[in-house]
Amino acid sequence: MKLFESVHRDVFTVLSSPNRELYAEALCVLYEAYQDHLKIPETVLYSMLRGKLERQLAEASFEGEDIDEEELRDVSGRARFLMRKLGSRGWFEKERGKDFEENIIVPGYSSRLLELFHELTSDDTARGFSYVFDTYSSLTVSKNEVGAYEKMASIYSAYENTRALIKLLKKVYHNVKNYFQLQIELQDINKVLSSHFDDFGLKVVETYIRPLKIRDSVPKYRIPIQSILDEWLEDDAMLLAISNAALQDKRNETIELCRAQLLEMMFWIKTQYERIESEYLDEIDSQVRRYTRATTQKIESLTNRDQNTKGNLIYLLSALSEQRQSAKLVDAVQSAFHLYEQSFLSEKSLWHRKQAKKRVKNAPIAIFEDQISEDAKDEAKKLMSSRYSKTAALDYLRETFGEESVLYTKDIDIVDDHAYLMNMLALIHGFDSDSFYKAEILGGTFSREPYIVPQLKFTTKE
Repeated sequence: MKLFESVHRDVFTVLSSPNRELYAEALCVLYEAYQDHLKIPETVLYSMLRGKLERQLAEASFEGEDIDEEELRDVSGRARFLMRKLGSRGWFEKERGKDFEENIIVPGYSSRLLELFHELTSDDTARGFSYVFDTYSSLTVSKNEVGAYEKMASIYSAYENTRALIKLLKKVYHNVKNYFQLQIELQDINKVLSSHFDDFGLKVVETYIRPLKIRDSVPKYRIPIQSILDEWLEDDAMLLAISNAALQDKRNETIELCRAQLLEMMFWIKTQYERIESEYLDEIDSQVRRYTRATTQKIESLTNRDQNTKGNLIYLLSALSEQRQSAKLVDAVQSAFHLYEQSFLSEKSLWHRKQAKKRVKNAPIAIFEDQISEDAKDEAKKLMSSRYSKTAALDYLRETFGEESVLYTKDIDIVDDHAYLMNMLALIHGFDSDSFYKAEILGGTFSREPYIVPQLKFTTKE
């Protein structure tokens, strides 16, 4: 990655100078002007710098800077130097308009850096993301559209939303880790409580974790998203149509590349939604539980260390309760407190935690081909071609279909364990591309004594 082929070579020098605090404030002013104006007149930026940074400019020491004595004399001159410095370091450029007035132009890399600095320093809580619902919504709406362009656009939109979701989940996971370090540094119990309930509770739990569990839930929309993508992946005519739409939209150079890109994106989206719960959401939940447990222990520790009468009593009583032989300790404090020992039996009184044994690694056992007997090979062949193989399941369902093209589980006679297992295997193989039918989960169950059977729909492929 050649960074300085994309950005100005000196763009970061202002942030490493002795006056970096002043330059950082000036960049905030530049970002504000960039947000408020399409064209930023030079006089407007100059007035904003002079008005908003008047005190900082007056107090700043420009020793070692290439500032003229005339510019150093007053705040106006220092503001002009500030503009000249930022412009020479590539943070903005100038262009002359039709009326010969000079306007400030912010390059692309500069605008992205300004956006990043604003996001890092802003206290605004990010709310309202809906990546999962947007993916589901765009795919569902385009599914009912006749045009291929809508379907093609929805795939690209779903891909970008899924990438943004993965990025968000990584951000949440690493953000929780930062609160671990913050809790280590805090030693005041009020600050610990404020950090946990105000900062972590609002900025992490309410902003990200709760929506991922309720509103923008992956388990809620995962199956419909994958079902729509599976349906499109099996339709060659539609794949050709959306590949043509992608080529017309100049998404790639040839129709083959467009098709390959669309297939890659659809398979990637399916794979991500298959692993999001186990590899991301479960890990985030585990991280949150560890943080909550650490915070609780920190609060308990700070409470017990409180150097007042209450804290000392808590510490003393805790020490007495943790000692198995506390009679001597009770006798030692009898002169100051009237205490006595009290014991009781509970369901855990006669229970001891099992001690884990350390596993010892032994030398690996070498297995050679000639050690496998012919009987074992024959048994393996029989197992592969057993009555519950994929072929047997397809034959069972083909016989059950008969002359029909649509079949519901409620219409199938399930009289024994074999029929029950065959229906379950038919559901599993109904999502394979080489099966002669496709399966659909309708939701709900019905009773076929003594079995509980899910509501399923099997449809032969045309």
